[in-house]
Amino acid sequence: RLPKTWTTYKIHYRYRQTVYHITITRVAADSTGTSPLTLDGQELSGTTFPLVDDRLEHAVELRIR
Repeated sequence: RLPKTWTTYKIHYRYRQTVYHITITRVAADSTGTSPLTLDGQELSGTTFPLVDDRLEHAVELRIR
């Protein structure tokens, strides 16, 4: 749950030797968009993303209403 006064927050999650920079952002209820979840700029279907230990840094964005 995201407090009503927050519009965004970030989590830096380490999976073995790989870091995921996860940004969760609240969007307007009437906003349009294709996918609420992206991994390294690529849209994903659903609300989960794969964790891969490739020793790289990844950017995840999740948009919620």
